[in-house]
Amino acid sequence: MKNCPFAFDDKRTNFLYMNGVVDQELSTEGYMLRFPCPFVQKRLFSYFAYELFNDMGKIFEPFVDISDTITDTTLNIPNLLRRYEAHLRKNRDWMLKEAPRRSDMRVREAVFHFNLYAYLERFFGSYPSRVWPEFPTGNGKVDLMIQHGGRMYVLELKSYKDLPAYQQALAQAGRYGKQLDLERIYLVMFVETMPDDARQRHEVDCVDTDSGVIVRPVFVATGK
Repeated sequence: MKNCPFAFDDKRTNFLYMNGVVDQELSTEGYMLRFPCPFVQKRLFSYFAYELFNDMGKIFEPFVDISDTITDTTLNIPNLLRRYEAHLRKNRDWMLKEAPRRSDMRVREAVFHFNLYAYLERFFGSYPSRVWPEFPTGNGKVDLMIQHGGRMYVLELKSYKDLPAYQQALAQAGRYGKQLDLERIYLVMFVETMPDDARQRHEVDCVDTDSGVIVRPVFVATGK
C-alpha cells in the first residue's frame, strides 16, 4: 500500500478530515493520511475488493479433492496460497484486465491484496469459517484473519522489495505474532517472479529470536 500525503489545502482531504473520516499521521515521509476508524478501513477494503473482483471465476472444481488444503478441523495455509497462486496465473489476463496500473502498466501492488481477500471469501463460502481484514498500524499494513476449525490463522501481507526489507519483514511479523499471542504467523510476500530454488530456500519456518514466534513465509508470484 502506498501512503498518501495529508494536506489541508486538498479539498477532498479537508472535507474528509472535517467529517471525521480521515486523520493525519506523522511518518518519516511527513504527515500522511490515515483512516483512524477500523470500521471505515474494513468497509473500504471490502468495497474495493468486490468492486475490482466481483467475478473470481471458478475457485475449484466441485468434486476435486482439496483435503490437502482444508478439512473440517484443519487448514494448510501454504497449500491454500499455492491454490490461490495457480488460480491467479490461470485467470490473470481477464481477472486483472480492468485493474489499476502504474505508469509502467504493471498492476498496482495493493490490487493483489484485494484479489487474495476476494479469493479467500469465495474459497470459504460453504465452510463455517470467517475471513476479515485488519489494519494494525494505519497505512501500509494489511493482515487477513482466518477463523477455521476452532483456530485463528493470521496472514501478514507485504510486497517483496529486496533481501534486507524481507529480513525486516520477518522480524516485524515475529513481533506482531507475539502481540497477538500466536505460536505461528504467516508472512505472505507478493513478488512478480519466484524461481523454484529461491522458493525452496526461503519458504521455511523461521523462529524469531526475540519473540519465539514461528514465522512461515509464503511467496505468491503475481506475474505470468
